[in-house]
Amino acid sequence: MRIRHLLLFTAAASLVIGCARAPKLAEPSGFFIALKTCRARYAEIDARIDAAGVRDGVFYRVPGFPYLRSDRLLASFRDEVKTVDEVGAWLRRMREFDQEAREFEYENLGLSSQERAILRGEFLNCGRGLAALEFDDPDNFKLVHDTMVPPDAYSAGTRALGLYPLLLPLQRASLRAHEDEVRREFASPRAERLGPGTPLRWQVQPVEDVSLIPAKASDAYPDELGFPGLVDSAWRAIAEVNAPELLMAQGDGVRQLGTPVWQANGSGAPRLDIDTRQHTVHYQIGFTRFGTQRLIQVNYFLWFRTADALPGDAPVDSLIWRVTLDNELRPIAYDSVRGSGREHFWFAIRDDLRRREAADGLMPFFPQQPLAPAEPSLILDRVSGGLRGVTTADASLQAQRYTLARFEDLYRLPLPGGGTRNLFGADGTIAGTRTPAPEWHAVSGVPKPGVLRHFMRLPVSYVGEQHFDDAYVLEQAFAAQAPAVIGSR
Repeated sequence: MRIRHLLLFTAAASLVIGCARAPKLAEPSGFFIALKTCRARYAEIDARIDAAGVRDGVFYRVPGFPYLRSDRLLASFRDEVKTVDEVGAWLRRMREFDQEAREFEYENLGLSSQERAILRGEFLNCGRGLAALEFDDPDNFKLVHDTMVPPDAYSAGTRALGLYPLLLPLQRASLRAHEDEVRREFASPRAERLGPGTPLRWQVQPVEDVSLIPAKASDAYPDELGFPGLVDSAWRAIAEVNAPELLMAQGDGVRQLGTPVWQANGSGAPRLDIDTRQHTVHYQIGFTRFGTQRLIQVNYFLWFRTADALPGDAPVDSLIWRVTLDNELRPIAYDSVRGSGREHFWFAIRDDLRRREAADGLMPFFPQQPLAPAEPSLILDRVSGGLRGVTTADASLQAQRYTLARFEDLYRLPLPGGGTRNLFGADGTIAGTRTPAPEWHAVSGVPKPGVLRHFMRLPVSYVGEQHFDDAYVLEQAFAAQAPAVIGSR
């Protein structure tokens, strides 16, 4: 690769996005002759994946480059990668995203472990070789720069119809009224928020050795883009240490904690349900940018079986709880959101972070003014499954245990007749789910309000445009400060 071409380009990269251009394909020869059939092979296997309906919808496929996929966080670096190492790490991560997504596509396609291993090796070499060959041309690098940003989860066509600006005052009034109601609920006595029924206290089942957790994230071998690297057991230990306690009331007609499963259906197609015998919370390690810092985030996914699903709908609802950690791996902020994108709540933990003022009284939304505890206990509404309090633990209640599982397990859920299927469709939604949401909110551009979605395809505002996986999501709620200030108490 001609490094001087890359450096010249990155110094003067265009900001134009979405250009409908095709990559410049070089003719493999000599050392690269083995790459001659790579693009045809990508097209062949991708056609099989699409025909079987098992396309992974998490990472965004960069148009024209079948070996590259991106996300919003990685896209935020596109104007910043300057050095040879940074450029290489940026491209390598996109190739790794593609390889990761393909692993689940191969398994859900029904390929054997031997077939998957063969394809893994083949496309690992193809992706690495094509990147070295095709990015010798600066125009291809510019094309990736211009097209690798994942599209908004909002429908621009819906907003263009003209109803959005007309109904915007109604939306704002509706959200204000809902926020006022939520504040009152958060301020009410805990017994009222839990409701009638037997209160249950859930805690994580510890498995890992917490000594695996480093003293600082910056000690964990950060890569060229500044992201720390740890072994899986250390990541899980971090997830266990920061896993929330749950307070729920149990009884007839309430939501119950469980895990998604595919069940047999008389029509032949599997039916999604929640197995309440398996008390599982899934977790996913992520990262965010806060000023000049790269911070670790741990996402927790709670799944509930509902008693009030409409006929034909899956009795499924979910809640996401996210913990953001500073460089010393201490929590600095919490936020939560419904699995459909509703009720995005922020919680401050420390007073050394300045909260941003809400824009027109709507975002960000802090439902409780007091600081949340460093070891939170989440009060969950027994009927709606919504979060209605972040408080200290109630030691008088006997603790039940839930287990942590990797979020990626949901990408290959076992089918009752054998094989696996992704919980999420190619568009990031969970088919057959429908939770309460005003239908007129659709004019905001949020497609299918109330449908459960993947957290990387999740719009979280009906006014404006905000995504749960925005690269600078923490700066929506807090003013960025110097690392030395954030690390102090």
